[in-house]
Amino acid sequence: MRYFLLLGLLLITIGCKEENAPVDKQTNENKPPNILFLLTDDQRWNALGYAGNTILKTPHMDFLAENGVYFSNAYVTTSICAVSRASILTGQYARRHGIWGFQKNLSKEQFALTYPMLLKKAGYTVGFIGKYGVGNQMPEAAFDYWKGFPGQGTFKAVDENGDSLHLTQKMGKQAITFISDQQGSQTPFCLSVSFKAPHVDESYGPGFFLYDKTYENEYANDTIPVPMVSAETYYDSFPKEFTKNNVARNRWEQRFKTPEMQQKSIKDYYRLIHGVDVVVGQILETLKETGADKNTIIVFTSDNGFYLGEYGFAGKWYGSEPSIRVPMIIYDPRPEAIKGITIDQKVLNIDVAPTLVSFAGITPPETMQGTDLTQLILEPKMEWRDSFFYEHLWQSSDRYYIPSTEGVVAGNKKYMKYFMNRDTTDIVYEELYDLETDSLEINNLIERPEAAKLETALKKKLVEFKKAAE
Repeated sequence: MRYFLLLGLLLITIGCKEENAPVDKQTNENKPPNILFLLTDDQRWNALGYAGNTILKTPHMDFLAENGVYFSNAYVTTSICAVSRASILTGQYARRHGIWGFQKNLSKEQFALTYPMLLKKAGYTVGFIGKYGVGNQMPEAAFDYWKGFPGQGTFKAVDENGDSLHLTQKMGKQAITFISDQQGSQTPFCLSVSFKAPHVDESYGPGFFLYDKTYENEYANDTIPVPMVSAETYYDSFPKEFTKNNVARNRWEQRFKTPEMQQKSIKDYYRLIHGVDVVVGQILETLKETGADKNTIIVFTSDNGFYLGEYGFAGKWYGSEPSIRVPMIIYDPRPEAIKGITIDQKVLNIDVAPTLVSFAGITPPETMQGTDLTQLILEPKMEWRDSFFYEHLWQSSDRYYIPSTEGVVAGNKKYMKYFMNRDTTDIVYEELYDLETDSLEINNLIERPEAAKLETALKKKLVEFKKAAE
C-alpha cells in the first residue's frame, strides 16, 4: 500500500514538473505575432525570381512570395536610401518627416512614433541589425538588441573572433543569434534586418559591387539580358541641362559604359542579392528550429530601385520605373492568414510602418500617412489608391548634380518634372508617359498637343498631392 502511495506522489510530482517546465518552443497561440522586417538596399522590383527574372536565383525570397502575399506594384515615394528609410520608419512622405539628406536625424518626438518604438511601447522586444541610414546619431539605447551601423558601412567585415566574412553573412549570424535568444520567451519580438546589399561598396571605388566570393561562380556562364533602353540613343534624347555632370551619368561611366562592364556589374549585383537570399534561408531555418516559424510574420522590401544602365544611367533618384519600383512581400504563416496571392494595387514604402504596428494590434498614429496593408490583404477588391506622389528634393552642387524631382503616377499615366534644388520654377526637364502603351518610358508626351489634357490633369493632381503630403 505504501508503495502505491509513493508511486502516486511521484507521478503527481513529475506531472507538476512537466506542467511547469520551461517552454522550449513558442507554442502560445494567444501570443501576439513576432515581426521580422527585411530590407535590402537598391533592389529593383524585378531583381527577384518570383518577379520573372529567369537568371537570378532567389529561392527563399520566392518561397516567401509564393506562400505569402506578393505586391506586384510596390513603389517608394522617394528613391534614395536615407529618405526612403525615414519614410519606412515613420510611415510619412519626406515632405512631412523632413529628412532630405544623410545628416539630419529624426527628432525625439518623431522617433517615438516610428514602428519599432511603437512596438516596444506595446511590449515587444525590438532589435535592429545593419544599415540604419537615417542621420548620424545611432539610437542604440532605444533597442533591446542593436547591431546597427551609421553611414554606408563596408562589405568587408569580421566576426567576433576577428576572422573575415562578408557583411551579409555577418548580419545573418546576428539575426540568428537574436532569434535563438528569444526561444522560450513569451514576449513577442520585432527584428529589423537592414541589409547593405546589393548597394555598391563605395569605400573600394564608386562602381564596386563587393559580393561574397563564395558565389564567384554564380552567373559566370550566363549572358544577362540587358535593358533595351540602355542603348545610347535613349540617353541622347535628354536635354544637356539634365545630363551635364549628372551623377547618374557619371556612375554609368563607372559601371555600365561598355557591354563587358554592364555584364560584370549586373552579375555582381545579382551575386549580392543571391547572398541575401542565402541568409534569408538561414533565418527561415532558425525560425523553424526555435519553433517561432508558425508565429513570425515576415515583411520583405527594398528602400528603392536601381538603374542597370537604362537611359544611360546608374543609381536611382529619378522617377522612372527601374528607380522607384521595388519588391514587396508579406509572409504570414499563421493558419488563418491569407496565403499565395498576388495583389496588383499600388502600395508604397510609407505603408510599411502602419502595417507592422497593425499586425501587433496597434492602431497606427495619425502622423502616419501610409495605409495599413492588412486591409487590402483581407479585401483585395476594396477601393484603394490608384495614384501617388513622388518627390526627391536634393540640394545639388556642381560637384554632385542630381536634379530635384516632383511627380505623380496616376493609374498608368506618369508625370515627372526636374528642377534645380528646390526651386520648382527652375525647370530643367519634364516627362509625361502613357505606361499602358509605353511601359519603357521612351515616348515623352510633354507639350504634345494630343496629350495637352492629360498634362493639365496630372499637373493639377501634383499640386493637390503636394498639399496633402505636408
